[in-house]
Amino acid sequence: MRIILTLFAVFIGFSTVLAQEGRFFVPREIRNAYEAGTRSTTGKPGPEYWQNTVDYVINASLEPSTRTISGTVEATYHNNSPEAMNIIVVRLYQDVFKKGGQRQMAVNPEDINEGMSVSNLSVNDQAMDMESRQVNRNGTNMIIQLPAPLASGGTTTIKMDWSYVVPLTLRRTGVYDSSSYHVAYWYPQISVYDDVFGWDLMDYTFQTEFYNNLGNYDVTISAPESFNIWATGVLQNASEIYPDDVLSRYNEAKASEETVHIITDSDLEGYSNKTGTWHYTAEEVSDFAFSVSDHYLWDAAMQKVEDRDVFIGTVFPAGQAEAYAEVTQNQRKAMQHFSEDMPGIPYPYPAFTTFIGLRGGGMEFPMMANNAGPNLGVTVHEMYHTYFPMYVRVNERRFAWMDEGWAQYITDLVIDRYFNENDEPVYSGLVSGTGVMGSITDLPLITSTQFMDGSNYGYASYSLPAFFYGMLHDYLGDEVFTNAYREYIRRWAKKSPTPYDFLYTMEDVSGEDLGWLYNPWFFNYGNADLAIKELNGNKLIVENLGTRPVPLKVDMYYSNGESDMISESADIWKSSKEYSVTINNPDDLAFVMISQGVPDENPDNNLQPSLEEIYAKVNISDDFIGSYALDQFPITMQVEKQGDKLHMQLMQTNFEGFLLPVSENSFKTTNGMMSIQFQREGDQVTGANIQVQGLNLTSKK
Repeated sequence: MRIILTLFAVFIGFSTVLAQEGRFFVPREIRNAYEAGTRSTTGKPGPEYWQNTVDYVINASLEPSTRTISGTVEATYHNNSPEAMNIIVVRLYQDVFKKGGQRQMAVNPEDINEGMSVSNLSVNDQAMDMESRQVNRNGTNMIIQLPAPLASGGTTTIKMDWSYVVPLTLRRTGVYDSSSYHVAYWYPQISVYDDVFGWDLMDYTFQTEFYNNLGNYDVTISAPESFNIWATGVLQNASEIYPDDVLSRYNEAKASEETVHIITDSDLEGYSNKTGTWHYTAEEVSDFAFSVSDHYLWDAAMQKVEDRDVFIGTVFPAGQAEAYAEVTQNQRKAMQHFSEDMPGIPYPYPAFTTFIGLRGGGMEFPMMANNAGPNLGVTVHEMYHTYFPMYVRVNERRFAWMDEGWAQYITDLVIDRYFNENDEPVYSGLVSGTGVMGSITDLPLITSTQFMDGSNYGYASYSLPAFFYGMLHDYLGDEVFTNAYREYIRRWAKKSPTPYDFLYTMEDVSGEDLGWLYNPWFFNYGNADLAIKELNGNKLIVENLGTRPVPLKVDMYYSNGESDMISESADIWKSSKEYSVTINNPDDLAFVMISQGVPDENPDNNLQPSLEEIYAKVNISDDFIGSYALDQFPITMQVEKQGDKLHMQLMQTNFEGFLLPVSENSFKTTNGMMSIQFQREGDQVTGANIQVQGLNLTSKK
């Protein structure tokens, strides 16, 4: 009878959860979490929410001559779950370089090896036989069978020695010149066990990024005295390390809003620290990374956040002080607007350092970024990752859009509003790769990232969710959206939300039923496709041929060179498939364009008159045809003629489209995502200046 009653209670519980949500699908793992009380359909953490944590003590050394890192890690794991645990899963990220390993990108052949060397493994000081069934290494995971179950509420301490060679492959971590490294994915790290998926057993294959435990770190790193180390956390022994003049400038920078040049070109000749032992600590963070060089310069300043001083630094190659002169102040300004305006949540940590190592883009770590250069967009984007996935610890391995989409959206919003003072609609210009829209690879946003590849990962993780956030912002309005977004961050700070926790929080705080947006974008296949049906006098009729609602953006270009814009939020399509717009001064209209900067499967029906009619009125030189190598990224823009029209494609991306002539040497893509100003020397086209998604790029033909 007791078993029957228990089963009946479970059935009633699941039925209640299902009855609460009849608008869209909720997978079994999420329903189980609601049943267990760890999460709620308001989007708040449930009364039974729990998460496991780890305390790390790491002692490591770096030998630059061989690129070898070796050390000892002591990890104390706290089981806050309601169940006893029989295993512990440890991530050995460097096993991605093992011969025959699964990888999502090509690597330098010199990096192929036997993976991370691990020895002297013990659990609670009991030695583990690594050749026995107690320890199983599979992919990039090491599974340890515990000698005795770890009870709920208990702790266990795992120790091991390890070593590996810092890879030459330049992907988020690695060697950037003969003596400059960014070191990440570098220590044996305990995997996440959570209330939704249990143990995270996904292999690291280069595509997936973070899902880590909340942890405390006490890290000591030894390197030759000619090297400097910048790391996650707060340096504990600066006075024991730096030469007196460097120490003086370091202390000055910690109290200065003006940029202080702590290490300059003149300091580097014969540079030596007092000691080569560095001690950093970091509390309640999700990871630890560090950068090292014997010839990098260092600028820094302080930014006031509430009543705290946050130490902000920029570390970059010697001889490039002029190129990086503005980066520290750009970081200060971004942090101020993150803290006070959008999202309006105070930056939560004591420091942030931008290290210049990558050859393209950037990569985030707690209190650090590893960036390719001084570009403002990259600088702001990587700093915003402090909030997602560091402060709000989203599972980026499964739901990269919960992290990358926010970083792209808030970066564009903050730069537009507070750096450029731009008043474009908040959703505009966020989506690239519109060639994916409506195709078989255009998956619903709820799709787990593990099932994506190079054909749709960037589109689904970055630009498309960024647009969705902007569209939601546009619909809810500044006040409601900002309040809901801030509450989402507050609810899930230092915790791990699922997509449903975000979706429900936005509804809970706004008081809106957002199923009309959630269903077509997150749960159903579909497309966005607005089309101009007709332009009759001053009346423009637009029809919605797609299944995913989008805002209506109408841009009017007049014969005198002036322009005007009308924007309507996506809810206009709730009850009708057609919408009428009144055009000002129709007699002076050169052309009208809809959906600039808005995802649209078929931009060809967004122009009146048509692109063919516009091209028929102009004489386009063949000089524009050719390949253009971008200076800032390893990407080539290919311009060719298709019929009488110019077509552009960024060869290493999903970004392509026909070019709309604006003036003699100026064009924009018909989706409005990119503007191109071709450069001439005499009669020859020599390059192009490109504006795309907040980036100002240059290229050479």
